[in-house]
Amino acid sequence: MTNVLRVPSSTATAIQQRIATGHGFDGTFPTGDSPLDASNALYKYAKQNAGGLFFWDTVEPLICSQIHVDLGASGDITVSIVNIDPATFKTATPTILAGESMIIESTTGVRFIALDEARFKTVLLPFQGIKLVTTSSGADQIAQVVASLERTYVR
Repeated sequence: MTNVLRVPSSTATAIQQRIATGHGFDGTFPTGDSPLDASNALYKYAKQNAGGLFFWDTVEPLICSQIHVDLGASGDITVSIVNIDPATFKTATPTILAGESMIIESTTGVRFIALDEARFKTVLLPFQGIKLVTTSSGADQIAQVVASLERTYVR
């Protein structure tokens, strides 16, 4: 038997989506590619008319610790954990399984929410993502969700 040294590590990545004025996040997967920034840590989608499904294409659990949403003006926000249909996992349009979501934050009449480790921290299991639904606010909207792949020593 060979000993395999497990080196603890933590790698954070963020997904950022923007919604054009007159539209809101509707919980769908954004279209097109998401080019990485120079540090290879931020997936940034171009501004679109729909979006809101934040999904890391991985079969390892992730620690999700930050959700920031700026509506640009007053509106309503609902954030949920959702289960992704495994049949659509490696496709260009991952699909949420009907009826398999859990609301983790819902608020009305706000411009901004910041869910950080003091108020929110969860494990996203394989085939899970974050779904964001907002009302149109009359301004551009932006949201960023941060998750980390964390590996520790085996005890």
